[in-house]
Amino acid sequence: MPAVLSVLFARRAFPVACSSLIARLPKGITPLGVVTVIHQTTGSYAVAGVIAAASAFGDALSTPAQGRLLDRYGRGRVLLPSAVLYALALSLLPILAMRHAPAAALFGCALLGGAGFPPISGSMKALWPRLVEKDTAIGTAYAAESLIQQLLLLIAPLLATALMVWVAPAAALWTAAAATLCGTTSFVFFAARINEGPTPPKHHGGSALGVPAIRVLLAATVVQGLIFGAMPVVLPGLAAHADAPTIGGLLLAAWISGGVIGSFRRTDAGFHQALARLSIALALPATVAAVTDGSPIPMAMTFATAGLFLTPVAAASYVFVDETAPQAHRTEAFAWLSTALAVGGSAGSALAGIAVDRLGAVTAVLLPMLAAGSATAIAARLRPAMGSAR
Repeated sequence: MPAVLSVLFARRAFPVACSSLIARLPKGITPLGVVTVIHQTTGSYAVAGVIAAASAFGDALSTPAQGRLLDRYGRGRVLLPSAVLYALALSLLPILAMRHAPAAALFGCALLGGAGFPPISGSMKALWPRLVEKDTAIGTAYAAESLIQQLLLLIAPLLATALMVWVAPAAALWTAAAATLCGTTSFVFFAARINEGPTPPKHHGGSALGVPAIRVLLAATVVQGLIFGAMPVVLPGLAAHADAPTIGGLLLAAWISGGVIGSFRRTDAGFHQALARLSIALALPATVAAVTDGSPIPMAMTFATAGLFLTPVAAASYVFVDETAPQAHRTEAFAWLSTALAVGGSAGSALAGIAVDRLGAVTAVLLPMLAAGSATAIAARLRPAMGSAR
């Protein structure tokens, strides 16, 4: 059995990992569900986009603060109230929409729900070192975490689509609310059974942002996030350019599938090296797009190949945080990492939309490669920054 699966299916890790996956399903369900519900009731994609953005913005805004609270008060006191707030707000949103509530009320509800989403991702990353055996490389554990996230990207949109088609769009949001409550409760329960090791000091001064290396990592991660925001825009744009708009999802699935397969690759590359390899890999689809004018089959193959290099980047960034952030602020540091990716993703979606409209989809394929290269240049500063932090 591959090392990543051995870690994932270990008796200590599997219940925690599985419950964290359930709790994080709304990350992939909510955007599709919100856009569909709001458009169905208002007839406006512009309003739907703003409401969906409000949810994402609330999540990104609150995550670092929740991370600090987790470090100070523990999982149960933070995650459970957050899950209740998120579930209530998300359940209320389709009801308000179906009653044609003002856009301001929908915006506020979505913003409140996003702000309440429990930071399961940061909690899980901080917990991984205690879930594996002492002789297991921490990089393997974080590769397992990346695999969970890649599976989430595959499963959640499919589940959301099935619920919206076979039941109702509102059912997708209510399912997401239930998944958050059930998954978060299970996560807190199973995580509490893990030996936590030494208790951190009760009073924590400062912040994870006080470490120079963490600030450099976050800057590189924001730029790296441009890639993940650009892909859902660039790939459908390529499909439309090829007069086959229905295969946009297949191109995106090829990219994500490469990430899933890449989770089984063993690598000890550092963050800077992993980013450099990803930028080189992303040069392949950019070149093929120029040569073939964005032909779908070569593009699917080259993006799947580039996807193989996603997991090493994610795993290396998690290892770096684990080794660099102070123990009293480790969950906060992981939360900042999630926020940095979200901010970069939002900017990437906007930039990709502009690039596709003004330059064409084939030229827009350059954006992920340029983002990876720029992130690599920023990450090159991590070695001196890390040295000054220590």
